[in-house]
Amino acid sequence: MTKIYIKLITMALALALSASVVMMSSYAWMVLSGNPAATGIQVAVGGGNTILIAPNVKTEEDGKVYNYPGYFSESLNFGVSKEYEYLHNLAGLRPVSTANGIDWFLRSGTVDSELAYANLSKDEADAEFAKQCNYVYLDFWVVSPSGDHTLRVSTGEPKDVGGSFVIDLMNPVYDEETGYSLEPQKGSAAASVRIGFLANDVTLTDETMEKYMATHAYKYGRGYTSLRGLYVEPKSGTPYLDADRFTIYEPNADYHPAKEEYSGCYVPTTPLAINAEDGYIWDKLAVQLSSGWKEAANDGSGTAIEQQFTAATYGKTYTEETNLFTDFYVKTLQGQIAPYVAKGQFIKHTENLENSLSAAGSDHIAVGDSSNIDTSGAAEDTYIIKLERNVPQRIRMFVWIESQDVDCSASAGSGAFAVNIEFAGETEKDDE
Repeated sequence: MTKIYIKLITMALALALSASVVMMSSYAWMVLSGNPAATGIQVAVGGGNTILIAPNVKTEEDGKVYNYPGYFSESLNFGVSKEYEYLHNLAGLRPVSTANGIDWFLRSGTVDSELAYANLSKDEADAEFAKQCNYVYLDFWVVSPSGDHTLRVSTGEPKDVGGSFVIDLMNPVYDEETGYSLEPQKGSAAASVRIGFLANDVTLTDETMEKYMATHAYKYGRGYTSLRGLYVEPKSGTPYLDADRFTIYEPNADYHPAKEEYSGCYVPTTPLAINAEDGYIWDKLAVQLSSGWKEAANDGSGTAIEQQFTAATYGKTYTEETNLFTDFYVKTLQGQIAPYVAKGQFIKHTENLENSLSAAGSDHIAVGDSSNIDTSGAAEDTYIIKLERNVPQRIRMFVWIESQDVDCSASAGSGAFAVNIEFAGETEKDDE
C-alpha cells in the first residue's frame, strides 16, 4: 500500500496568555493569569474541498443538550464566531496533568472527570476552587466530502505558511536610545504546553440529527444523514465512552529552558498513563522537535518577525495607553504568526523514543541527530480519528500546561505563546 498525505486544515490559535510564576509547597507551578486573545484564531483549509470545517452549535431543550454543526466552509475564525464567545472571557491556564483527556489530575491530588475546572472565566479565576487548575477546551466539526481520510497533526509542506507549532511570542518594548524592539522572553510557557484531541466515532441520536436537519446550516449546501462524536457535558456526571481516543500533541519536545542539561534531548513526561501497568501511551503521542523564529532574509541578522516589527513601528509614536502587544500581533499581523516560524519536524515513529530510551538506560535521549531518530512531517503511527466520507465528525480539542513536564517550574517564566495547528490526512491506494 502507498500512503498519500494531503494538507487538510490549518488552525491558528493565537493564545496570548500573560504569565506569572508562584511557588506552592515543594513544587513550582506556573500560573498563567490573563486572557487568551481570541482574535486571530483562524482556520484555513487547503486542497480545495478536501475537508470542510464548522463550529459546534450547542442548544438545550427540555433539559436535554444537543450538539451539531453550524455552517461548513473552508475557513473558520473562532475569535469572531458567536459559538465561541466564551473564549473572550477565559481566566489564565493553571498546570494540570492528563493521559486520556478524561481524568485531569489537579495540584491537590484530586481528579476532575467532569470538566469542572475547564474554561473557567475571569470571575471564577479568583475563587478558591479555581486555584487548583484551569485548562481550555473547544469543540468543532470536520467533514470529508472527497473520501475517507485519517486525520493527523502535521508540519505541512515547506511552501505552506501554516503548519503545527507552539512558540513563545517576543515582548514589544521601548527604549529611549534604541526605540521600539521585540525582546525574547526570559522563560518559556511553550515548553510545557500540550494540545490534546479527544475523538470517537459514536453516532449521535436520531433526535440530534432531526434538530440539525431543521437548521439553515443543514439546508445550506450539502445534506448529511448522520453525525458522529459524543462527549461529556461539563459537570453532567455522564460516564465517558470506551470508544474515546485521546491523542496528545507535544511540541518543542527537545527544548528545555528550565533544565538546560537536557537541551537537545527528549525527556518523557511521567507519569503519562492512568495506571502504571498500562505503560506509556506512545501510540497516542505526536512528538515534535523545537520550532523557532526564522532568521531575517536580507543580512542574516535578527529574525524576520523582529524585522517586521521594526517596519511596523517605524516613524510612529505611541501613547502610554497603547497596547503594543495587541497592536502588533493582533492588528498588524492579524494573528498570522506562521510565516515567521521555522517549524520543527515530528518524530516519525514515536515508539522509537521508547526503544532508544530503554537502550540508553536513562530518562532522556538526544534527538537532534536524524540518524539516531527518524523525523518527518507527521508522526506516522499516531492519528486523531479516521474520517468517513460525508459523515460530519465532532472533535474536542484541549489546551493545557502539563504539570508533569520537566519545564513546568519557576524558571518557566512569563509572557505569551501562540499555537498553530495543521491537520494532514492520509489515504491509501494499491500499488500498481
